[in-house]
Amino acid sequence: MRMNKEKIYSIIALFLGISMIALVLISWLITAAIPEIAMRSLLSSEGIRWFFGHFVDNLATPVLVWMVLIGISYGALIHSGLFQALRTRRSLDYPKRFALHLVLFEMILITAIILLLTVIPHAILLSVTGNLIPSSFSNSIIPIICFSICVFSVSYGLMSGTLQSLQSIFRCLSVGITYTTSIWLLYILGAELYFSILFVFEL
Repeated sequence: MRMNKEKIYSIIALFLGISMIALVLISWLITAAIPEIAMRSLLSSEGIRWFFGHFVDNLATPVLVWMVLIGISYGALIHSGLFQALRTRRSLDYPKRFALHLVLFEMILITAIILLLTVIPHAILLSVTGNLIPSSFSNSIIPIICFSICVFSVSYGLMSGTLQSLQSIFRCLSVGITYTTSIWLLYILGAELYFSILFVFEL
């Protein structure tokens, strides 16, 4: 399964790389042949300055933060044993069942807090016009979910005994980054291609 994923990722990376090269050449050829067209060349002085000057800015998007947070929460969910416990909850021993009940209580508590911050009139996480979307809540929905999963995972791990030290908790919250390493290159290639298209076509 791992080899299949790596093969798919490799094909996607190759496609994105070829698309980027094609965009560079096509933008140069078209703007050279038709100077008055509403396009910009990535090989012009303006295009080269833009590419180098905005390379980091193109990568610094909310998607990058979401990837980090999702990786952390996914790793915590797996490494703490919570995911496995949810799949085999009927065959768990008493400590793990108790830990799972604690997670359920925490889930209800966090849900209640979120509802108090969003549902009641003039709630803090609503926009200034009282809308839920867009609002502070909608902008932070992914961080809220990821933070909640991390809390559930650590709580389960501590109560069930799968996490027994500060070092094990730290590893639980950091190991997930290694699970997402394969998509970092895809993100870099995809983000640069996306913003390059916007630059070339002046979107």
